[in-house]
Amino acid sequence: MADEYLRLGDIPTDFQNVLMREFVPYSVGMGWVSSQKKQAFAPFGSGTFVKKNGTVGILTARHCVTQMHRQSAGHDRVALLLRDARAVYLPSDSLIDHRLTTPLTEEYGPDLDFIEIAPCDQLQTVLAIASVWSLDRDFESLLKEFSAEGSFLASLGFPEERCKTLPLQNGFRRVAYHLTCSHVIQKGDITEQDGWDYVQSKCFYCDENDLPQSFGGTSGGGIWALQVLKNRAGGKLSIGRSALVGVSFYQTNLENNIRHVRGHFIKSIYDVVWRKQRA
Repeated sequence: MADEYLRLGDIPTDFQNVLMREFVPYSVGMGWVSSQKKQAFAPFGSGTFVKKNGTVGILTARHCVTQMHRQSAGHDRVALLLRDARAVYLPSDSLIDHRLTTPLTEEYGPDLDFIEIAPCDQLQTVLAIASVWSLDRDFESLLKEFSAEGSFLASLGFPEERCKTLPLQNGFRRVAYHLTCSHVIQKGDITEQDGWDYVQSKCFYCDENDLPQSFGGTSGGGIWALQVLKNRAGGKLSIGRSALVGVSFYQTNLENNIRHVRGHFIKSIYDVVWRKQRA
């Protein structure tokens, strides 16, 4: 074979740029803006552009959408932060909340939601810039391919502590930090509770990594699984098969330089949440 698979410890840090080029086009940051308070930006989370049964929207965490509703007073447009520092502004009535879940606990939710983007000129702009992942896939095949111990994961989102809103005379400039964090699935990372499946990633804080002190703002962001290939002839790394496998929604407290970030996993985002909506 011309390629071989790699483990996380074998992957150089500059491979993060490859991950970003692959998955950032699907990723979105969300926040409110106002035509009256032009220097303000109120973020409410991250998400992934997806399509379900022909409908385009944003897959995110339910608590992010709840925050969106709480912050709506005094705001009239939602800003979607896309790749390459681009943004699209949508009137609030162009976003349709499907209210997929009602979280019972902060730690385990269930915490998923889908924000449909109604047909409009702004949707066409989004589609011209961003990529959209289809959720109309066989979740059992994805589980077989991407749930084994050692599978490589990349979590995306916008940690608020690394983003800045700079006021300007007639508006603001949003400096958004798009985090791409790499993990591997370890024993015990995939669990199930009340029919929902979860994946958690261990974050170890030390001088050698550059993790944010808080993952606040990354809630709703996508979790991707991928194969990392190395060309045997030239040693060049590339991404093989990949798939959206989860949505982040919870971080544990930092203890002894370790925290875990939890998200819903494959069965939840491709099957369970949609079956429960139809029930």
